[in-house]
Amino acid sequence: MPYTIGELARAFGLSPDALRYYERLGLLAPSGRSPGGFRLYGEEAFRRLRFIKEAQAAGLKLEDIAWILCAVEEGHPPCRHVREALAKRLAEVRRRLRELQDLEAALAERLAYAEAHPDPACDGKDRCVYLDPLDPGARSRV
Repeated sequence: MPYTIGELARAFGLSPDALRYYERLGLLAPSGRSPGGFRLYGEEAFRRLRFIKEAQAAGLKLEDIAWILCAVEEGHPPCRHVREALAKRLAEVRRRLRELQDLEAALAERLAYAEAHPDPACDGKDRCVYLDPLDPGARSRV
């Protein structure tokens, strides 16, 4: 059963523009056109789009997904490619988690200081001594 671009987009909660973008990236291709010139997609496009969405849900980027699909099209088993893409993504997530943990610690420290040393003169018009990144001694003057 052929799908129009709108039908396929709705089936996956996407916009037709998203499908056109996937086409430009080489991730998806219509199987033909209707007599009126509308893009038509077959079951292969449906399966491919399901894989794209599942891979995105696993945290893979479109460039990783394109790489995996290319390997499959060339007849290579994608397992190694999938493992490499997942390992790369996991390393990125772990790096970002460390950054977020550092940010959490810095925010907690500033908040604890601000709560322990309220500034009665703070009227909201001046710069906040608790957040001034250019004046590291600002907290000690409060």
